[in-house]
Amino acid sequence: MRIIISRLLRDNANNKQALTQNSTLKTQNQAAKQNIALMSLLLMAACIAACIAACMTACAPAEPLPGPPLAAHEKAPAAADDGQAWLIRVIDAAGMEAWSFTEAELTRTLPNLDTLPAEQTAPLAHIYSTINNWPAPRFYAAEGYSAAAILQAAGLFDTAQTIIFRAADGYEVSFTREQLLSPQYYYPQVGVSAEGAGPVWPIIAYRWREGTEDLSDIYENKPSLIIGQRHPFEHSNPAFVVGITEILVDDAPCEAWPAATTFPLPGPIASGETVKLQHPSYGLVKLHYTLDGSEPTVLSPMYNPSTYQPELNRPIPIEEPLTIKVLVSGYGKADSEIAVFEFTPVE
Repeated sequence: MRIIISRLLRDNANNKQALTQNSTLKTQNQAAKQNIALMSLLLMAACIAACIAACMTACAPAEPLPGPPLAAHEKAPAAADDGQAWLIRVIDAAGMEAWSFTEAELTRTLPNLDTLPAEQTAPLAHIYSTINNWPAPRFYAAEGYSAAAILQAAGLFDTAQTIIFRAADGYEVSFTREQLLSPQYYYPQVGVSAEGAGPVWPIIAYRWREGTEDLSDIYENKPSLIIGQRHPFEHSNPAFVVGITEILVDDAPCEAWPAATTFPLPGPIASGETVKLQHPSYGLVKLHYTLDGSEPTVLSPMYNPSTYQPELNRPIPIEEPLTIKVLVSGYGKADSEIAVFEFTPVE
């Protein structure tokens, strides 16, 4: 009898324990279902928010696309540094600071110079035409002071032979005296003809804008070198320097660019084969050539018009005896001697 009672008590305890476990499992299942429901609601809310954001973005006004790059390092126009004052140092051939200036210093000093014509010492506002290395024509509206007046104020105008403009990011462009100070122009029909051309000065511009021919569009910007063109086909845009911090002036005579070479070398060549023009500074210079025996100039056909579209830089086919004459031109050095190459096709 005791054994029976003991078993009954044990079975009753086991049943109670089972009931307790079942109750716990039901509670856990309910909690899990609640969690799943809550996660579903949160996920739905996130999806709705994402859809709303996408619709708002699609309906918002489109931002203007950046234009082709400014100069060789592919830089779009940059706004001035939140109104912070800028300073440009002029360094002489001995590495000493000859002068430093801000916009306020230019305004005080340059109008008082009496060694240059008044139109070069007053603030200048011009429209500039240019061609980049795509190549594509562009226009700039700009206001600033002439580079010639700045060199004069630094006491280096008379002796300057090579002038280097260096930006805060290290990008720099050098000019011979002739390249910087010879007459420059704005060409309304840039890349087409010289019709309607007007004179402009190379300036350090502190108010400017790319992509416009309207001076009312200009705004405060980083101090930048903006130059004119010496002819309507000149690729001058890579020589624009944005965010100038230094102007380095050397009084040593300028070197000339090395002459061009060809591949293959001059001489007999299989009929129908092509000749490539070459140069160790291919990306910094332009190769102008003739095929009729005349002397090439910077207005002669350009062998390498594009840095970004190599298919535009076409080799020269040889199908009859041909004389190729090549002139190398580029900023920072004088034009090269004219190289002459004779090719004779053979079957």
